[in-house]
Amino acid sequence: MRKKIKSSNLKGRKNGLKSWYGPKSKKNTLSKFKDGDRWNNTQEKVRYYTWRSVVFELNKRKKGLSKFYVCEKCGKKRKTTRVLHAHHIKSWDKFPKDRYDRNNGVVLCKYCHDQFHNKYKKEALIKPELLWEYLKKQK
Repeated sequence: MRKKIKSSNLKGRKNGLKSWYGPKSKKNTLSKFKDGDRWNNTQEKVRYYTWRSVVFELNKRKKGLSKFYVCEKCGKKRKTTRVLHAHHIKSWDKFPKDRYDRNNGVVLCKYCHDQFHNKYKKEALIKPELLWEYLKKQK
């Protein structure tokens, strides 16, 4: 059962009933992918999360001396993967055979990942070498 929140804490919300995690709905409004965009079935989702964890573990062993996860661009070290992203070198859509290849991933912090996509936009989807160009530039 949800707790009733004081109207002074609602900041413009009409209803006094509010969950801590936002409105109750079947669809997650924070997701950047539409339903069915990424995974066709549960097995695909499991394969993706396995790929992601393998990419992080490889990064931890190579760059973080088995203690930290490290951003490949700026060198930011973290003990958790919360602010780090596993990025596909070869695009998910354009290179389906390489989707789950453990060598097809690098770890970037959220800031560097956003900078990469803002700089190269759609061009990065068809040219995987742009990632290496981005990583080689001055940190």
